[in-house]
Parts: sequence; structure tokens; C-alpha cells
Amino acid sequence: MKRRLIDIQDLYKIKFLKEIALSPDGNKIACTIEWMDKKKNKYFSNLYVITDDGEKHHYIRGNKNIKNPQWSPNGKFISFVLTEKEEQNIWFIPVDGGEAFALTDTKGFFEKYEWTPDCKNIICEFTIKKEDKERIPEKGKPPLYYHIKNALYKVDGFGILPEERSHIWKINVRSGKMVQLTHGQNGDYSPSVSPDGKKIVFISNRNKNWEEKFTYIDIFIIDINGEKEKRVKTPVGPKGRPVFSPNGKMIAYIGRKYPDEYVGWRNYYLWVVPVRGGKAVNITKSLGRSPYDMTIDDLGHYDVSYLKFSNDSRSIFFTASDNGSTNLYVVDVMTHKIRKFIGESERIYAFDYNGEDTFAQAISNPIDPGSLYIFRNNIRKKVVDLNRNYFNTHRVAKPEEFRFKGDKGDDIHGWLLKPPNFNKKKKYPLIVQIHGGPHMAYGNSFFHEFQVLAANGYIVFYSNPHGSQGYGEKFARALHNRWGIPDSKDILKAVKLLTQRKYIDKKRMGVMGGSYGGFMTNWLIGHTDIFRVAVTMRSVVSMFSQCGSDYGFLRNRSFKGNWWEKNNFQFYWNMSPLKYVKHMKTPLLIIHSEQDHRCPITQAEELFVALKILKRDVEMVRFPIDGHELSRHGTPRRREKRLACILDFIGRYLKK
Repeated sequence: MKRRLIDIQDLYKIKFLKEIALSPDGNKIACTIEWMDKKKNKYFSNLYVITDDGEKHHYIRGNKNIKNPQWSPNGKFISFVLTEKEEQNIWFIPVDGGEAFALTDTKGFFEKYEWTPDCKNIICEFTIKKEDKERIPEKGKPPLYYHIKNALYKVDGFGILPEERSHIWKINVRSGKMVQLTHGQNGDYSPSVSPDGKKIVFISNRNKNWEEKFTYIDIFIIDINGEKEKRVKTPVGPKGRPVFSPNGKMIAYIGRKYPDEYVGWRNYYLWVVPVRGGKAVNITKSLGRSPYDMTIDDLGHYDVSYLKFSNDSRSIFFTASDNGSTNLYVVDVMTHKIRKFIGESERIYAFDYNGEDTFAQAISNPIDPGSLYIFRNNIRKKVVDLNRNYFNTHRVAKPEEFRFKGDKGDDIHGWLLKPPNFNKKKKYPLIVQIHGGPHMAYGNSFFHEFQVLAANGYIVFYSNPHGSQGYGEKFARALHNRWGIPDSKDILKAVKLLTQRKYIDKKRMGVMGGSYGGFMTNWLIGHTDIFRVAVTMRSVVSMFSQCGSDYGFLRNRSFKGNWWEKNNFQFYWNMSPLKYVKHMKTPLLIIHSEQDHRCPITQAEELFVALKILKRDVEMVRFPIDGHELSRHGTPRRREKRLACILDFIGRYLKK
């Protein structure tokens, strides 16, 4: 049977393995599987339980929205968060049979939660949703007004933040009664329960001027009833994911120093601190990589794995991105010795561990959006291949690595994705893709958009230029206060090398990117005319306008100070692609979402109007409702239309 090429409509055929949870005995995995429904224009996710021999049991069917499955410590129940009619509640389902039932009946939002070891309570991070008839007059309609008092008042993907903040709550498993354990205006996050069930650790920013000290995060411990709160002494700085060791003597967490910097180039580290007091110790300093997943694709995968101790408390397992792959690492708590435990040229985007001998892993690679694996006794086995039937009938382009010398002779890592029916005797148009962040990274993961471009006859080049994560702090720091400078040199050097290959048509080249990749697209076409066409998405155009984004109030820490001050004004303007708009002659498609709070729609509007005044070849596609994550988790039909607009526009200039 002839296999088809991948196309845009395949978004609705691919299934996405999301979160995974390993049973206490290590023999089963609870997981959520997501898909897109074109007719309903929505995402749905169901709950499955997979045995270690690959047998799949569909526990919750239908058009549901399920997240965060967890096993009860005795293995008898699976809990999960179900969203219905914009309301979230925690549900249970018996593992050995029986109907699912709701534990809670409340209005609000659940994030991280854990069972207590005795199975009597659930400790959770919860934001209560208070009804305000004036602010929320009718369901589904916008409020009458927003009264803004804080600099951080909106977040992309959520919108205007509620006045309420997340706090730590306790839920009685028998009655469903919820008790709020922490209070305050600033919020409390990421709770974890001690092995004896008597204490809870969490993070919080309790500073009165918390916006000024946004990254001054502390670790706190309270007892199971919310009393006897104690701050754990740790180095000042951002922190996350605290967890108790199984012996109850230590807390492990991810964090770094230098709280007054809001920069993405500094590495985070894994720290341990004694529960009873003592010095916090950085135990992954020698790794030179942050202990979490930094790889991006368009599958909507996010790093959801927490630190996992071995049962003897001697080792901690974590993921880290290095050289284009995200693998599983282990560190010895006493000696600080680190080694890669599991991993190949792939992205381990979620894992769980029973503390003994069994690991569950969700893994993507360039030809697989995500499959479920079990690792036991040094043997890794694929137990579920979600998209096997799909890929048996479709041709997938396989990338080849492309390494070259970039700015200052540094090694740069990239990939070249050729059409599945590639013929070296033909000439092909080249598309240069640039990632966002800027301190993120492309890698060994499946990318539907790139596959669609390759299937349409384009060679796709994507790389990790200076500023990318996974190549050391010095490499990432190269962009500090120098957006667009070293990385543009990297990209242009790559293009020069690639056009020496006879099968690449140097007269038919395009460039595109989103977020910081959009900034770079704007920057490049303002400094060179080598590209026949460009597509800029959710981009940065003016550094001044960017300071009004969701985290824009922290921009002065990323760069040289406040943007309105005379000494800094020219610096911000020099780093704004809008300054170079007169030099932009490349035909340009601007794609932006109206609810993008990370790079607001004004960025697109300013560039579009300027180019129109200059009578340049420019078009803009605006998507209502969606935000910055349109390409990864936007409304399904808008994701589809976005790709169609890209193919149509670049095809006018690059197709013969």
C-alpha cells in the first residue's frame, strides 16, 4: 500500500500522550490521551490504564477533559481532575471496577495535588473562583470592568488574573470537605506531603513588595492542619518543585541564585536542604544544564515531571535537555555524582518512578509524537505506540543533523529535514525556522509543522543558535543584551553553507519563526534581502511595546534598566526590529492572535501599518480568542487555518 504524505488535516488523526502516573507496584500506568475534534473544534482527553505488557484499558470515555491522574498510595483508586462547563473538580475511579465519582463540587482551579500516605486526605494547590455579579454578570460573557492594582495582572493563556490567588487546601477523601490551610495575598504553590503524612512543603513569595521581588521565592513547611508554619532557609532566588525525601530528612527543589535578574540564560540547579535546618546544597552544579525539559515542538507537551527520589533517599532522578535531547538523569545525593540514566536522541517529556526498579516514560522523537515506555531491570520496552496505524500509512521525513561553526567559531547544532520523496538531482526551496524563547531549544522531537512543510516540497532547516538552552550557560548568555546579533550571524553562516549544496535553490529561500523566532525573522529581513519570503508569528517588533506584556514589568531586569530613562532609551530602540522597518523589503506574512498577552497584538499592528505606509508587500492574519500558544495548543480549526495561510503565502514566492 502506498503511504501518504503528512498534511495539515493529520492534526485530527494524531493522538497525543500527555501525563503519566505509575502505580505503586509498578505494574500499571495511568495516562491521559488527547486528540482534536474538528467538528466540535475542541480538544478532548480520556483516561487510560496501561499494563506493563501493553494491554490498554479505557477507563473514562467520551468527549472529556481530564488531566493530572494520580494513584492512591494503596493502589485502589485513580484520582484525576475533570473539567466540565469551565468548572474543575477532582474525581475518583476504582481500579478494580466501578463508576467514577466526584470528590469535590466547587468552583475554581486545581493545579498540583498529592494524596497523603494514609489515603485519608488530598493536599492540593487550588484557586477558588469567587462569583462577583458585577465583575461576572452572566456566564460566558465578559465582566463589566477590571479593576487593576498590580503590575502582574494578566498571563498569556489565562487572561486577566482573578483577584484570588492559589493556596494550599486539604480535602477529606471520605466527605469531600475542603479546608484552606494557607492564606494571604501573594499565593502558595506546588505542595508536597512528607512520607509520614504530618507535614506539607510548598513555595511562596511572602514579600510585601512581591512584584519588585518577583523571584524572591521561599520554601515553607506547615503541619497537615495548616499550623506551625516555618520558612526553610535557602539561598535567595527563584525556586520550584519542592519534594520530601522518603526518609523525611531532606527537601529537594529546583532553583538558582541571583534573584534580581530576570533572565533565561542562567542555569537552574537541583538543591537539597535538611528539613530540620542547615545549609542548602547545590548537587547538580557539575552538570551545567537546568534540571528540566527545555525542548520545544508543536505537540503541546510541557515539562510536567517532578523530582523523584529512590526509596533509600540516596538518589534523585530528573530530566535535563542537552545537545538537542531531553534525557533522564540521576544524581547521588551524597557524592553529587551525575550520570545519564536513560536516553537516546529523543525527548523524554514526562516520566514517573516507583522508587524501586520501574520507570514509566512518555517519549517523542523526530518520527513519533509520543509513545509510552517501561524501563525495568535495565531493559526499556515500548508498551503503547499510540500512532502506529497512522505512521504505517504515512511517509515521515527523517531529519539529518547539521553541525557548523557559527559566530566566533562556536559549534552550532542544527537539523535538515528533506521532503520524503527527496531527489538529490532536483533543486528545492529552503525554509529557515527559528525557535522562540529565546532560551529554549529545538531538538529530537516530532514537529508536525515541519513535516507538513517537507511534505509540500520544502527543505526545512532548524537550529539552536547562540542563546539556546542545552549547550551550557556561556552559550545561552551570548544573547544577553544582544538580541539578534550573535544568532543572526549563526543563521546566516548556516544559510551560506547550505546554499553550497546543489539541491538547494538559493534564489528560493524563506524564513519564519514565532515569538522570539518572530523577532529574529523581523530582525533578519531588516538587515538582509537574501530571503524571497518571510512569515513572522506572535513576534516582538518594539521593545517598548513588549514592556506592556504579561511579564513586561520585569523587562528592565532582562536588559539594562527602565526603558523610559534617557540612558536606556536608545538601547531599547536599537534592539527593536521596528527601527529597521525601512530596510524590510522581503514579502511578509504577519500572523498574530488577538488574545496574545506574551507578545500583544499591538506588535503586529505596528509592523503591519508601518510596512503598508512604506508600500511593502505585507499581509496580516489575525486570530481572535487564541493567545501566544496558537501553534501548539490553539483552537483546532485556527491551528489548521494558520498552517494553510503559511503554505499559501510562501507558495506564491517559492513554488515554481
